Amino acid sequence: MKRHGPLIMMVFAFLMTPCLGGEKFKLEPGFVRLDNGKDLTGWYGSKWSGADTHNTSGWSVVDGAIHLDYKAAQNHLFSRKKFGRNTIIRLQFRAAHGADSGLNVHGTQFQVRDYINSLPDNSTKKYAFACKPPGEWNDLELDITDGVAVIRLNGKVLEKAWRIGPAADRGLGLQREMGDFDFRRLRIKEKKPEKDKP
Repeated sequence: MKRHGPLIMMVFAFLMTPCLGGEKFKLEPGFVRLDNGKDLTGWYGSKWSGADTHNTSGWSVVDGAIHLDYKAAQNHLFSRKKFGRNTIIRLQFRAAHGADSGLNVHGTQFQVRDYINSLPDNSTKKYAFACKPPGEWNDLELDITDGVAVIRLNGKVLEKAWRIGPAADRGLGLQREMGDFDFRRLRIKEKKPEKDKP
């Protein structure tokens, strides 16, 4: 029995690795996934206005995440799927040290970056309390009701009444600005407008 003890422990450790290494992502009820973890199907290279440039250079999918190589990229990246003014947007992002990106939400930018190492006088430095260190995944949620979003980072409220833009003719945009970035598990859920609720 003693001779087989180490072997049994090795087999047990191997079998348990998937459980200990991180949970498998499960899409929440009612949500639609924008990324597929394999390629950039459903996304296009774009100007900040949402105009298609037909150029996604610098954007790719690495280890299941949309990866931005900002030195190689020439454009932003937009989802072809549109969403309304009553929507929940959820995603995970991972920033390199000092990296700076953003979300284009109907034409208005919400700054997404390494909040911890952003400039001291930057208006987003106040978000550092909720941000994980560079290289770690952060959970971001925009819960939009009638064009006004409650924004949470890792479960903590950043903004209680952030207004999205008026340009509902475009999908969610990912900004190319400064530093490498990763995005994954991008999904949306349409909600009923407040006036239509019983």
